Amino acid sequence: MIMAKKYRTKGKQPKDLESAMKRAAGIALVKLVPILDRQFTEEIQTVEWGWPGTTKRKNGQTVSTPRNIIDTGDLMRSQKNQKINNFTWRWTWDISYSKVVHNGAVLKAGGNYPARPWTKTAERVVKPNEFLNDIIRRELDG
Repeated sequence: MIMAKKYRTKGKQPKDLESAMKRAAGIALVKLVPILDRQFTEEIQTVEWGWPGTTKRKNGQTVSTPRNIIDTGDLMRSQKNQKINNFTWRWTWDISYSKVVHNGAVLKAGGNYPARPWTKTAERVVKPNEFLNDIIRRELDG
């Protein structure tokens, strides 16, 4: 006589994990995008960015340090995000000086523009990896 015993497990099966993970990651990313988008804008508006000396802006304001990154508002208004695929979103600031504002620059004459990396400060506030991990965990736990 041959003895046989079957075991059944509850919950997701190994064959279901890939699709469940993709679904959870997609949900998490869709929830993250508007939060990160708002935080990028908030960081541009925040009065925290160091700048040497005092400047008269194009908008007529005289500012010193710390300051926000807004003069005409063109940089902030140029912010766009685009879904590349289910797992990739791209943010762009389509204005000629956005890289200089974000990364800083050294001028040929010897001066420099300090970096004001608003995307990095937004990431420190939002903590996207922790946010994504938490949502994915909750989605997979049911």
